[in-house]
Amino acid sequence: MKNKQLASAIVSSLIITSLAGTPVLAASVNNSTTTSTSTTTANSNVRLSFNDVSSNYWGIRHISKLALEGVIEGVGDGIYSPETSVTQQDVLIMATRMMGLQSEVDNLKSDTVFPGFLLVDNYARNYVDVAEKKGLISWEQEKLKNPGATTAVKWGQQKATREWVAEVVIRAIGKASLAESLSGNATSFTDNTQISSSALGFINAAVALKIVDGFEDGSFQPKGAVTRAQMAAFLSRSQKDSTTLPERAKKGYMTSLTSESIGLMDKDGNTSTYKISANTVFFGNKNDQAISSKELQETYEISIVQVNGTAYYVEILSDKLHMDIHEGQLLKLNLTGMKATLDDYESYDLASDVTVTDADGRGLSLGEIVTGSTIQIRKSQLVDSDKYTSIIVKQVPVNKTALGDIQTLNKEAMQLTLLPSETGEPETFGFSSNVVATLADNTLISMDAIHVGDTVEYTVKNSEIVKIIVKKQADVGTSVEGTFKQFTDDHSTILINKTSGKTVDAFELSNNASVVIDGLTNASMYDLAAGDQLKLDVLNNKVTKITVINRSIENLYFAKIVSYQDSSKFLSVIDNAGNPNAYILTDGISITFNGSKLPFSSFNSVFTPGKYVDVLVSNKKVLSIQMSTQLDGVLTQLNLQTNDVTLKTDSGQSLTFKLNYTPIVELANKPNSTLADLKVGDKVSLLLSYDQTTVTKIVTTNTTIYKTLLTNANLKQATVMDTNNTNYTIPLDGISLVKADGTSAVFADLAIDDYVKLTFKGLTITKAELITPIRGKVTAVNAAGTSLTVQDFTGKSQVINAGSNYSVKVNGGADLSFSSIKVGDRVQLMKDINDKMLIQVATLSKREFDQYSSTLNQVYVKATNTGDRTAYNVFPRAYFHTGSTVVPLTSYVTGDQLNLYILDNKIVEIEK
Repeated sequence: MKNKQLASAIVSSLIITSLAGTPVLAASVNNSTTTSTSTTTANSNVRLSFNDVSSNYWGIRHISKLALEGVIEGVGDGIYSPETSVTQQDVLIMATRMMGLQSEVDNLKSDTVFPGFLLVDNYARNYVDVAEKKGLISWEQEKLKNPGATTAVKWGQQKATREWVAEVVIRAIGKASLAESLSGNATSFTDNTQISSSALGFINAAVALKIVDGFEDGSFQPKGAVTRAQMAAFLSRSQKDSTTLPERAKKGYMTSLTSESIGLMDKDGNTSTYKISANTVFFGNKNDQAISSKELQETYEISIVQVNGTAYYVEILSDKLHMDIHEGQLLKLNLTGMKATLDDYESYDLASDVTVTDADGRGLSLGEIVTGSTIQIRKSQLVDSDKYTSIIVKQVPVNKTALGDIQTLNKEAMQLTLLPSETGEPETFGFSSNVVATLADNTLISMDAIHVGDTVEYTVKNSEIVKIIVKKQADVGTSVEGTFKQFTDDHSTILINKTSGKTVDAFELSNNASVVIDGLTNASMYDLAAGDQLKLDVLNNKVTKITVINRSIENLYFAKIVSYQDSSKFLSVIDNAGNPNAYILTDGISITFNGSKLPFSSFNSVFTPGKYVDVLVSNKKVLSIQMSTQLDGVLTQLNLQTNDVTLKTDSGQSLTFKLNYTPIVELANKPNSTLADLKVGDKVSLLLSYDQTTVTKIVTTNTTIYKTLLTNANLKQATVMDTNNTNYTIPLDGISLVKADGTSAVFADLAIDDYVKLTFKGLTITKAELITPIRGKVTAVNAAGTSLTVQDFTGKSQVINAGSNYSVKVNGGADLSFSSIKVGDRVQLMKDINDKMLIQVATLSKREFDQYSSTLNQVYVKATNTGDRTAYNVFPRAYFHTGSTVVPLTSYVTGDQLNLYILDNKIVEIEK
């Protein structure tokens, strides 16, 4: 049975009882009857609601339990007053009721004469009398504790202290002997010296039995007052060790549990069955959070609170199993001989009253069990019998055809986990080597062509997948590293020597595959050289991007020509480190002077000794030479006192220049820049004078990802924001826009709340790349492989590999681990300029719709708690839906229950 959430039972309130004619527990109220305005259930003795105890109040479990038992009551008009201090007489009333002594209190005839100092309200007299007779208190000890007692404040109306309550509770559960054995031990509390010597053993016992604990500062505060909520918690926790219980409380071992009933066997072997209500709540023994009834198992030791045969409260006292359990596939069920044969070929005897349930606890009959079902048979070790008393049908043979997305694919175990479109609940099936797999056009494929995230139609027979039709393939992205070998003749395929796996592998190139080589602008595949270390970004088995991570090509920046012999074409240079280098030039090399290509015949007259050149070399073969007019690298020194600047070039050389004249400085987004605006670490270009002696200009190169805030189509400009929340207005007229895949884009493609990656050369934008993050629902998580399958708002699934370079944050704030991402989460994924995968997990807020402003594009929701945010901006392309049906915001009405998914503090999705 699915556990009803606290909204069904405790959320609206908590389960309490109304005992007619019983006085309320409040010092200011005399013998009056509790009046309750709470809702009455079908059982007239069970009422709902303490109006001042919220569903998430820390003590709701204990208050609801003791109220059901009749141990505690409200203070009138559905109020419990949990933070009010409890009085000594009320403590004794609660304790005697918990001990099951209510009838003894009601039947008390003698008019006991109390000591003069021990004054109590009339409604409490019989309770206090019985408490004294049962040894919870003694007149003599109370007199010693109150040597100066007066009648100004009645003894019964005095606030109960924590140490006094510990004594009463320990005596009430019959553990006074334990307290006596611990009376000589000091407690571990920081205020141990403030504990009365007579209470020391009782506090030690209460701590040992986990009835009470201290405060965060390590103190116990023995003289501190106890609230009514704390008192409920003390008594509730003590019941597991109590020898007596209230009449409505029952303790024993669970014998059965269905959606309609629960069975209980007491310590003497007597069994009873109680009904289960829609309002029944379940609790475990680990914390005070409600649990699902599925977490209970037969032979668990439990405690229940029942009213007129219906259990409204169930808690686990011990989760130790006392069962003989066998699980397997049912081969044969003999109803005449009451035997079940499993796939271990053993036959097991079944009891005549064997209970049968499904995995959710719903009751079944023996005749409903289908041969081939996976079942679990159980026999309690608490009874002397060889017959099995319960059967749980874990899974029945499945025969169906359905449509869904693949969540996990384990080819070794031959298992598929799918997310059916109809139910949205994951299901796992095995498949054999004979499974038939095809594309939508009936083309036969192997299982190697099927990926996580694919949308498939699958046919299941006897719980095994026999046919798969791929309806829509997911975008599967991976990265591969290796050493470049060569291209095929038509340049459609790249061959690499992989660092792992097969020695040589071939990958087909996409039409717009880009090439990135550090230090080489506008690189193409023709700039690759054998031996380059590459990283290939592969999407759907095609290479979309080639990045050279360690190349065989050597760049000699600012090398000085020593000599050149035209006859032999022998060139000697000295690099910046002072090392000599010599090369034989060939006619095919590229020669550039002031940005213009020159014929090789001009080399001798232009590139004379003493000139500085940039030489590109591969395997001692010169590929190109250009006159050094610009040096690119990273600024490693800037000394404004000595006017020295040092540049570490892209090839790793360090070059130092004296700034004899103040150069022009250009920084992105900062006109009128000066040398003082530069900083070590900037990526810059130093432009040299014609004679190569003076730095005339320093231009920074900067690539930054900006968030788009506004666009102006008429002016072709956009207002963007950087990671420091600084806004800029960027002119994009005449700038070539491209999409992330390298294809051309137009200004209209620049969308608000998406991103644009701008590369600046000084003040000039040299490249503008539009970045649209992937936003959608997580349908599969591979924590070990750091990959996610995400279904975007159009229904398209993509497998995203984060690799090792990633970050995960909640709504852009707190950091998370990758393993904390769960199926069903809404996420946004994009890469930063360093190729790091940025994963944002949306926050979920369950709210009630109020109104929508189309002018402001804001959704207003009702506050659940004080201080709740009630207005949210909406992403321009947010997804509004119920199931798979799109529901426009204009159709929402006040009171609609919504799941809001918040990213960057805006609504990215509303699930109605």
